[in-house]
Amino acid sequence: MSLPGLIALVLTAVLLTAIALWMRFRWFLYNSGHRRDVPVTPLRFLASIYSLLFFIFMVYGCALPVTILLYLFVWSKQRRLALFHQFLQKSAKFILKAIPLIDFTYINKVGETFSPPGVIISNHQGHLDLMCIMMMTPNLVVLTNERVWHNPLYGWIIRLAKFYPVTNGLEYNISRLRELIDNGYSVVVFPEGTRSPHCDILRFHTGAFYLARQLNVDIIPVILHGVGHCIPKEDFMLRPGHMYLEVMERIKVTQDDNPLYLRHLAKSTRGIYLDRFAELKHERETADYFAKYIINKYRYLSGNTAGKVSQLLRDHKNYTATVDTEIPIGETIIINDNSFGAESWLMALVHPQINVVGVIADQTQLHLAQATPAIPHNLKFTDSFTHSIDNHHGQ
Repeated sequence: MSLPGLIALVLTAVLLTAIALWMRFRWFLYNSGHRRDVPVTPLRFLASIYSLLFFIFMVYGCALPVTILLYLFVWSKQRRLALFHQFLQKSAKFILKAIPLIDFTYINKVGETFSPPGVIISNHQGHLDLMCIMMMTPNLVVLTNERVWHNPLYGWIIRLAKFYPVTNGLEYNISRLRELIDNGYSVVVFPEGTRSPHCDILRFHTGAFYLARQLNVDIIPVILHGVGHCIPKEDFMLRPGHMYLEVMERIKVTQDDNPLYLRHLAKSTRGIYLDRFAELKHERETADYFAKYIINKYRYLSGNTAGKVSQLLRDHKNYTATVDTEIPIGETIIINDNSFGAESWLMALVHPQINVVGVIADQTQLHLAQATPAIPHNLKFTDSFTHSIDNHHGQ
């Protein structure tokens, strides 16, 4: 090869490598052309890859051999299904403990035993909702969508476990579900119908309540918190956090023929969820809860900004003394912020019903605070106190 050709080859290789590195780095910051809420850090990336590989191992290294053994040595269909569901429950518990960066808490103060069976309903937050619910009891089946039912990775498990798609409507599955109910299995339905992108409680459809009435069983409500923070709807990368599942009191479903009964029942049940979810947010979404999320907001900004923010949070104990306080709804809080905006961020996240103005005199810190992605509507950064605000709380 001639010297000019060799030089051209080397330059092409360097250019392609540079483009590949740029695209890879850009992927860490952007998703589908939009700036990520928080960038994908190497730790998050490795934890997510590990979790995916671990899940694949559980599917083909454990579930597949167990299934083969069950079909070889257990002739009774009911017994085989029961053993398979026990394996799924134990696997869900094991996977939840093995997922890195994430903790999980299960609360069942009402002493629910899932006997007699019922229709289990839950708010829908993220990709791990079903895993959290499956660890509660082996005796449950899930109504899912066609995409999950035909998933090439784990669809065969869904079908063997008698999880049915709802594509053809609830009526299509009533007889099969009634047989499962008679055998002690509860039915899981997500009444919102889709995952909530911001973890809010969406409108409840009446399908789950219609199903409970048709099957003559109770509604068994469970509520999730934090799942959507650990793996949001539009993101498959793990985030450090804590998932929480709580079982609530059963709800009786009567045979009322009033055409508006199911709609009223769905609305009142959603009201229960709204009240309890508000309590959970107040109890759990503290400055400590959001601290790691805030640090990740500052990654890949100029200099070692994330390290400086992390040190400030440690030095001031995540500003819990000022952030974790009772503040009236609608209040405007002005913070003389010398933490690159981290204290203001925490105040805005912990108290979404107030307005927060972070005053940062240092122009470098101000520009970095303003450059953090996805600043919420109730947070504003400025360099002076010139804003005219009637109700404020100086800090």
